Amino acid sequence: MNRSTAILLTISVLLIAAVLIFFYNSTVSPTVLTTVMPTVMEQVRRPQYETWPNWASLSTDTFTVLVLTFKRNDNLASVLKFYCNLALVDRVIIVWNDVDEAIPENFLNYGCSKEIYFMKPVTKSVNNGFVPYSEIRTEAVLIIHNDQILRQKDIELGFEVWQNSPQLIVGFQASVHTYNDTSKQYGLKQIPLLANKQYSFVSTAICFTHVHYLHMYTYKLPRQLFNFVAKYDNCEDIFFNGMVAEFLGSNGSEQPHCIWVKGHIEGSENNEENINDSDKEFWQQRIQAMNMMVEVYGHFPLKTSNIFVYNP
Repeated sequence: MNRSTAILLTISVLLIAAVLIFFYNSTVSPTVLTTVMPTVMEQVRRPQYETWPNWASLSTDTFTVLVLTFKRNDNLASVLKFYCNLALVDRVIIVWNDVDEAIPENFLNYGCSKEIYFMKPVTKSVNNGFVPYSEIRTEAVLIIHNDQILRQKDIELGFEVWQNSPQLIVGFQASVHTYNDTSKQYGLKQIPLLANKQYSFVSTAICFTHVHYLHMYTYKLPRQLFNFVAKYDNCEDIFFNGMVAEFLGSNGSEQPHCIWVKGHIEGSENNEENINDSDKEFWQQRIQAMNMMVEVYGHFPLKTSNIFVYNP
């Protein structure tokens, strides 16, 4: 290697380092997040599923709100009031997971400028919140639980980020995996909402995703993982993130599968300090789920990231 080549290589390394530092320490414009892998996006936009005959007609300018609800009627009323008034919303789909209870008339007749659809599954499961219902007519889906309300500007920013990188999950709460060299086991840790830390997956209690990933989760997720969620009503976020990370990785992507948009979620305190002893069984299941992915995929699919978008 001659001297001029060495100098150019050194400058290139320094520029890359500077860009990474910029991403980590400053507010990131959504326009920065525009890297799209053509081969992957072709698969995302053109899935071969007979169950989705109108794929080519799906809108990219609006999004569907997909709400999983269970025994929180007061919260659901607040969610409906909020999301019904957003211009970017196409339709609101409520998954009524309280299968033994009738849907109240005040919800069925709820006055809303958007179309509202109620889906009542046969059995209760958090897996019901990822079904690609035929009423969805947008590529983007905002998955939420019925206790999650964002600021309007956070939703608009999150949707803009998603439009620039629709192959990724755009989330508003994040966690990071851990690894124990002694036990050779993976674990996980929640991240305080405003912490500038690495993360490796985002919560599916509120996130933007492509409708194709709902198809993948419902029809293609390995049954061992799908049935684990059905049994414990837990770990759907881990497996959904792992599924997308595995899909992108198998198509040549070396970038993380998700982006964390830091906003404000009403009533949310994403902080590991809130975990108590009564949650130990819940967290043991989640640790088990992290290691199940290694068994199923042959490796651990999640990658850490420092990239986030901050909305003050």
